[in-house]
Amino acid sequence: MLKIPRKLRRKCRKIFCPNTSNMEPLAQYAADVSDFSSQYGSETSISYTACNLAGNVNIYPAYGDFTQACVFRTYGPWWKYAPSGKRKFKRTPPSFVSQDYIELEFEYEVHPTEIQIWETYNPGSIVRILACDSSGTDVDRGMTRWAVLWEGGPERAPPESRIFSPPLRNVPFCTKVLRLEFCHDLCDYYTELDAVCLHGDDSHGNYMMSGLEGVTSRYPYKEIRDLENNLATLYLREKDTSEENSTISIEELPEEVIQLILSYLDIPSLCRASVASKFFYQHCYDSLQYKELDLQPHWTEVNNFALDSLLSRCHYLQHLNISWCGGNQNSISPLTFTRFLQQCGRDLQTLYMSSCKFVNGDVIMAVAEHCPKLKELDIGSCQSLDAQSVSHLSKIRTLERLNLYRLLVEKGSLIKVLSVSPNLRHLNLGSSRIPESGLDSVMEVIGSNCKRLISLDLWRCRLTEEGLNDIADNCSELQELDVGWCPNLRSGTGCFTDLVKKCPNIKKLYLTANRTICNEDLIAISKHCPNLEQLDILGTSNVHRESVYSVLTSCRKLIFLDVSFCGNVDEDTINIWRSEFPQCSIKKSFQD
Repeated sequence: MLKIPRKLRRKCRKIFCPNTSNMEPLAQYAADVSDFSSQYGSETSISYTACNLAGNVNIYPAYGDFTQACVFRTYGPWWKYAPSGKRKFKRTPPSFVSQDYIELEFEYEVHPTEIQIWETYNPGSIVRILACDSSGTDVDRGMTRWAVLWEGGPERAPPESRIFSPPLRNVPFCTKVLRLEFCHDLCDYYTELDAVCLHGDDSHGNYMMSGLEGVTSRYPYKEIRDLENNLATLYLREKDTSEENSTISIEELPEEVIQLILSYLDIPSLCRASVASKFFYQHCYDSLQYKELDLQPHWTEVNNFALDSLLSRCHYLQHLNISWCGGNQNSISPLTFTRFLQQCGRDLQTLYMSSCKFVNGDVIMAVAEHCPKLKELDIGSCQSLDAQSVSHLSKIRTLERLNLYRLLVEKGSLIKVLSVSPNLRHLNLGSSRIPESGLDSVMEVIGSNCKRLISLDLWRCRLTEEGLNDIADNCSELQELDVGWCPNLRSGTGCFTDLVKKCPNIKKLYLTANRTICNEDLIAISKHCPNLEQLDILGTSNVHRESVYSVLTSCRKLIFLDVSFCGNVDEDTINIWRSEFPQCSIKKSFQD
């Protein structure tokens, strides 16, 4: 970073730290949950939903699994290991580990001095806390300013309730909007939150910026010159030369070497390097450096201006992740993103746009019109879409992955897309609001047209045994199936035993909260699923220790087993199994 002289730092401190002598301290719980990326509960319930984080403390100091808590959809690393795991982007900064977020609104604007977060189950997943300056005039121009109040890595915290209150950075504005970001990699089970309290000075004063904001990030001349020297030295070490004390300018490095080295920079670093010199400008603006674009880690800076500035560099763009960008502050407009796709979408194969407010029907129409080679599309949690928007995707016939998590989808629109997607390998309809009467028709179309399907997420969908049988009869390559919280499926019809017999490649099978799962189902799993790695049978009282044990002994690749709230499987037995099968993480949830 560029060093700022001490005198200038003192001057900055006076501007950044206003006089607080007349301010009154204020503590307030979150008034509303304005946005979130995922939740365990359904869209029509209050159990395990994000909205539970608003309001006063409800659970603390109790510790355990409570329906009144805010709970996210996933936990731990197991989802990454599943067949449905998504591709990794090369330029993602290693410091960005966030997987979920929740945005909270408070009644009064304050200058934050303390934040308290009540974690009541599996704490330690909070990795960033941000504040939004929503009072400035720049909001209307899509230039909302976010500031990081605290950030850190995930941790393995003791299994007990706690009030998480990390030290906060000072920010030069008041706020009434906070955003919490989470990484679940180290969580042994679902993390659960009870409440959030914001403490601050009750003031509506406008704090001026020092004018030095961005100087160190926009013009890192010292960093670039150091980079030049280091690259030249590295090249000389590898270069076969007999001359001693040889020197070389970075301009003399082979072009392919320069391009390779620059490929390791993330996007902001690449943009900053471009202003160092004409030489760096030429190489940093090379379109080959922008074949992959991961903007999600930089969602606070991505707006209309940023997208327009990237237009001239993305002629060969193949993979784009713009998830989380835009936000409730409308910093990206549908028109701007449509213009971006018009110029940069012809070679696009991957497009991740989860939790983007600017994604509406017009954007989906632009995707279908300007991205003819698209293979992977993620529009999960894009709540601005109406039920018919998905129908535009029927123009694309190359889809291999489609994520419609939490979307309102009209049956006919979805059938149009699936009917022209014979190469579809991964489909996520989890928590999607499809009319119950039409879901079996959707399964029939999947069975007849998407026979190469590898993963299918039907979490909280209301399909029947007829629909599940269509999948089992026709999708023999299926490796992952989630039918958790699907209340209309009944074990007595034999649908689960038929499934595992006809789909022998199953690696992940989630039967969460199906109260009818019985011993016969587990015996069939142990016989027909030799590749099984993950099994969730939470919430059934019809299975006994012997049938669960048969799965553990027969499915030798098993690394995850959830038997929470299975009444006939006690804690002592589970502890014995954990010693006998150390490679398998066995889960047993509880309440204090």
